[in-house]
Amino acid sequence: MKPAVRMGILALTASLGACTGAAPVLSEPPRIVSQPYYEPVLVDWALAYREQLAGPLPFDLTTDTQAEALRAVEEGEAALLITSGEPPDKWFATPLEQEAMAVIVHPDNPVRDLELDELQDLFTGRSSSWESVGGRDVPVQPVLPLPGEPIGDAFRARVLAGVRPWPGTLLAPNAAEALKAVVEEKGALGLIPLAAVTPDVRVIRIGGILPGESTVGDGSYPLTVQLFATAPEEPGSPLRDFLVWIQSQVP
Repeated sequence: MKPAVRMGILALTASLGACTGAAPVLSEPPRIVSQPYYEPVLVDWALAYREQLAGPLPFDLTTDTQAEALRAVEEGEAALLITSGEPPDKWFATPLEQEAMAVIVHPDNPVRDLELDELQDLFTGRSSSWESVGGRDVPVQPVLPLPGEPIGDAFRARVLAGVRPWPGTLLAPNAAEALKAVVEEKGALGLIPLAAVTPDVRVIRIGGILPGESTVGDGSYPLTVQLFATAPEEPGSPLRDFLVWIQSQVP
């Protein structure tokens, strides 16, 4: 399991320029934009890439909604979008990595494993108590990303398959808020990228498979999203160098 990095993107990029002996940061570096739930993924990449560069990042990283991020790239306010789903027609797009959708529960929850149909029942309210899947008689509190967040849309399509979430589902704007909701509610059931997981929560096996580098790589873990980079035109350096580096890290 990847270690989570609890640091905001803007704080990260601001701190990189303060490294002793680092070259000065460009006054207007190109901007990469993604969605709030993918922030931990980008932070992991940025920290590792900084180590390789031994200096500041030659670009900025920010997050926004999918619609606003697409608009920013289309209008030239950002140079590149990193996301999942389908790239805009006729835009440059290149795959980066598969990211696991981690299903998380409170650490005191004794349930360790769920099938996809059980997961659907819990998120849609067909099963309202953890007792129905071998747990305690505790009400289930689903926590999902806001509609339009790509990882949430992928989960709804793959697991809910057109069935509406339970009306009492909590909607979290980012992975940090989803983690907080699961930590604070013993019956909570949430969804975040694997890169965002912390020791404060328990990750559930899906069909007996725990998400990790090997199970994502061999396709045995069933809940993943394909992350890709896209823009109206193929970017040059330094963004191209960053994308090539990300692709080189994929096993």
